[in-house]
Amino acid sequence: MKWSLPRTVTLLALMLGLTGCVGYILSRHPDEACKRRETAYRARAEALDRNAQEKLKIGTKKDDVIRFFAENGLPLTFTRAEALGDIHVEGCAPTGCGSDKAILGVHVKVDESGTVVSKPVVGGIYKNCL
Repeated sequence: MKWSLPRTVTLLALMLGLTGCVGYILSRHPDEACKRRETAYRARAEALDRNAQEKLKIGTKKDDVIRFFAENGLPLTFTRAEALGDIHVEGCAPTGCGSDKAILGVHVKVDESGTVVSKPVVGGIYKNCL
């Protein structure tokens, strides 16, 4: 197989570009401040999950649902079938995210009177990720 100069240059440029991208991804080590934010983010998510599982059991009445969200600093929204609240926090985002900003929240299904009818779901996600 005979290689032409333009093909060789193109292949070489492609290889160098990929090597640079892989090198950047592998060399990205979060600093200590980033690691502390991630530790705090995870601790907040775990505590929120524990509290939600303990306080938002099936049968919990609307007043107690409201109290739970207020005590945990979550703005509360009731829809026809759900009580939910999300907050914006910072952690240490993985490679591929444009920032360390994240959303952490609790969602629980309720009936028409605001009484809990299922287990709560606690979750978080980083914003601005590919």
